[in-house]
Amino acid sequence: MELFASLRTFSFGAVALRLLGAVLCGAMVGLDREMRNKRAGLKTHVLVCLGAALCMIVSECVILGREDVTTDATRVAANVVTGVGFLCAATLINRGNGSLHGLTTAAGLWTTAIIGLACGSGWLEVGLLVSAIVLVVFAVLGRVDAQIDRISRGFDLYAELADYEEVPRLLEALHEHNVHFSGLQVTKSPVGSTIVQLSATTPHLGEKEPLAESLRALGCVRYLEMF
Repeated sequence: MELFASLRTFSFGAVALRLLGAVLCGAMVGLDREMRNKRAGLKTHVLVCLGAALCMIVSECVILGREDVTTDATRVAANVVTGVGFLCAATLINRGNGSLHGLTTAAGLWTTAIIGLACGSGWLEVGLLVSAIVLVVFAVLGRVDAQIDRISRGFDLYAELADYEEVPRLLEALHEHNVHFSGLQVTKSPVGSTIVQLSATTPHLGEKEPLAESLRALGCVRYLEMF
């Protein structure tokens, strides 16, 4: 389209539209994260996308503005991707029960930086397309992933028991449900409870939720999570 093709020029209007497009793309992804109460929300995604776009524009400006400069513009893009990787690490949460949360948000933030680079290069239509695809991934594949996880056989178990002597009772309950497990770890928490962690497999699909309810019903279990 003629409109998008004009963005590949280096006029002030084209540059302004690139930056506004980056803000729009970042807002599209960030709004979804904000509505889901994620650590990296609307402002973070907009700033990352805008900053990446500006880096790309500045590198182009330096190269076009000085004939003696032979810098490869892709170096700027590579450094942006690397730098955003450290920012993504800040969105990850280790809950201390063997589970790491925030990977989807970190991946979305990293992708938003790439979208910003595309917008900064003048490929606004590509940035908008990828932003829409990211939203579809968040909305649709998130539900599919949750459904698969709900019916899958394999899981990791984290349980807090009232006392160390209750560990055999929990393991016996797993055996009664024909659950095979490995990697058993039993530790003491700072508050005095006993923490049990293991990896397990149910004999059939769709048995995780009934199993979790059965284990939570045990009097010795203070807290239990299967993920």
